[in-house]
Amino acid sequence: MTTSQSLKRKWQVLNATFLMLLLSGCANRTETVSTQVIFRLPPAGMLVPCNKPSVQGTWPEVVSEDIPRLKQALKECNQQIEDYLNWRAQREQPTERETQ
Repeated sequence: MTTSQSLKRKWQVLNATFLMLLLSGCANRTETVSTQVIFRLPPAGMLVPCNKPSVQGTWPEVVSEDIPRLKQALKECNQQIEDYLNWRAQREQPTERETQ
């Protein structure tokens, strides 16, 4: 056997060894893990829309200063609660994927 044939044979054996090492990594399948998002929501009865009281002031100065600020605060409070209740209603409806 000549030197070139000997080197060629060694090269083939080396390639086959590396190929076997590379392919052995594909032999075992990895189990896939899926992640599911679970929403923990507070009971709906804990969050109710804010009550907007009617304005019944007897002092004009008090009414003109305090009542507009009170109404704005109640409006913002009510909007936050309504936004949350709408968001919650969307999350409580089963999606197409969950019903299958």
